[in-house]
Amino acid sequence: MEVRGRPLHFGVQLQAQRTSWQDYAAALRSVEELGFDSAWTSDHLLPFSGPDDGACFDALTTLAAMATLTSRVRIGVLVNGVLYRDPATLAKSAALVDHISGGRLEFSLGAAWAEREFRTYGLPFPSLAQRYERLDEALQIVRSLWREQRTTFVGHHYSVENAPCEPKPLQQPHPPITIGGSGLGTLRLAAKHATIWNMQGSPDKCAERSALLRRCCEEVGRNFDEIELSVHPLLALARTREEAEALATRTAAGHGQDLEGQRGNWLLGTPSEVADQLRGYAGVGISHWVIGIGHPFDMTRLRLLREEVLPALG
Repeated sequence: MEVRGRPLHFGVQLQAQRTSWQDYAAALRSVEELGFDSAWTSDHLLPFSGPDDGACFDALTTLAAMATLTSRVRIGVLVNGVLYRDPATLAKSAALVDHISGGRLEFSLGAAWAEREFRTYGLPFPSLAQRYERLDEALQIVRSLWREQRTTFVGHHYSVENAPCEPKPLQQPHPPITIGGSGLGTLRLAAKHATIWNMQGSPDKCAERSALLRRCCEEVGRNFDEIELSVHPLLALARTREEAEALATRTAAGHGQDLEGQRGNWLLGTPSEVADQLRGYAGVGISHWVIGIGHPFDMTRLRLLREEVLPALG
């Protein structure tokens, strides 16, 4: 099955919080063994939902370790937050991970949203408008550092002067760039910079936001079809609907959320029901799924997805 001329891609985001490194590494190996296309971590300083205690892994050290623990899956962070690091440091770190992984990096960047992390650690958390400005400047700097021998850039928030970036990424002209988010500011930047655009929501919401992305592309003279559309759902898959509902309810409660208000973010049900939901996303142009699961990393639902749901898509 293809969507907009693209084959379907399925990845897994292992939420890097409230777990141990041993459990995380074991789950990562299982994701590769099950044949998924990509494995992703997250970028936070504190758990992104629920209480602020418990383990939360640093994104870039986790990503480098993921590169050494795998040999086939593509690896990425969904998504790096622009406020956590300056763009030159991020560009250099990402380029080295691309080398460590043998050219398997999926780069990403977003405006950052988890305000309590910045307040907790005494880090600036500017307005959304300023975060969009920073995201635009950062993407310009990162792309230039990867492609040009030297980069000079002077912006409102970031600047570099005659800066090199060596080694360049293995992937040329640069690794794929995923931009995450569904706000208008994000969509405008995705139209300018993204290889892949990622959001969270129902097929109807994806259709509405992707139509807006298309208009943003028209405004900047970009071919909308150059951008792959991806979605980041959670997964509650089981043999019966009752089991799937119970799993989703428990997971949502663990994040301090009410399932009823979050149903649009879930693939939920039996194998046939989830296959129908995936077809609904494909019908609005989505060809790339990054499925989020948290600790304890139950591979049963991922195995069921690989063995019974994905083959049904044709």
